[in-house]
Amino acid sequence: MKWNKGKPPEAGWYPTKRIWDKAWPNGYRWWDGQRWSWCAFPHEDAYMAGKWAAMKEPKGHNSEIMWGTN
Repeated sequence: MKWNKGKPPEAGWYPTKRIWDKAWPNGYRWWDGQRWSWCAFPHEDAYMAGKWAAMKEPKGHNSEIMWGTN
């Protein structure tokens, strides 16, 4: 996995991790073009992933999140 900082190229689900918190588990977040959603984890169903996608990180927290590409 290659980890990137900054904004992803397009809206969608991305594997993510926090830059500063090594103990926080990696998960998936929805990037809406402006802000990250709260984190969803692989064991959750589509309903819960949709709920997390609707909940947004506070403004200013985008810089704390890295997104991954294969």
